Amino acid sequence: MKHVDDVTFRSEKIIGGSGILGGAGLSRCTWVGSTIAQFDDPGFGLVVRDVESRRCKVDNCGAHGVRFQDVLVDGLTVAGGLLLEACLFERVTLRGNIGRVVTTPPHSALAAEVRQSLVDGMRAAYRDVEWALDIRQANFVDADFSYVPGELVRRDEETQFLLRRESFSGMDVSDLPGYAKIAVGRFESRPWDSIVAIAPRRSKKFDRWLSELTELRRAGLAE
Repeated sequence: MKHVDDVTFRSEKIIGGSGILGGAGLSRCTWVGSTIAQFDDPGFGLVVRDVESRRCKVDNCGAHGVRFQDVLVDGLTVAGGLLLEACLFERVTLRGNIGRVVTTPPHSALAAEVRQSLVDGMRAAYRDVEWALDIRQANFVDADFSYVPGELVRRDEETQFLLRRESFSGMDVSDLPGYAKIAVGRFESRPWDSIVAIAPRRSKKFDRWLSELTELRRAGLAE
């Protein structure tokens, strides 16, 4: 494994195509204005694999349509939020203090048939994944991993809650507390039958969000 320490990468962009990147140990590195993305391969052939990242930082960075495999992120400072659009995860572990990370559907500017092909590709790939994410030891500022099948997420049951679509079928969720309602509402744009809702320990709203999600559990609506 190649080791890289204390290096800043600026405006690094990998757009389109396929290939495997990785085999690296990264420590205290910074990425600014950088992107890795592909927009039309439902086989997710653009892969980041066998990477260990420790105490790194990203600033105005993002990814789209990338398969992350066997990745460890131990501490990550995030400036402005890290947007992971239509990304696929296999044995990815996040731990330590982590900034704002959000997973989302394929980019809305893509043609509908292209977006659907990416979603179909994700469905097919996740059938063969034992586990996608391990976030049990991660302390987030904010986090949304609802674009990952909830049952494939290894979670801290105290602060990270498994929601199942069937639990809310036919239910009027308008009376749910604000954050709980937002979490449940994500089913409308997610293809999965289960998702994980997170009360981020480093958020100023942690206590309120944890209380609202705990109420769902007490009502038998969350695990």
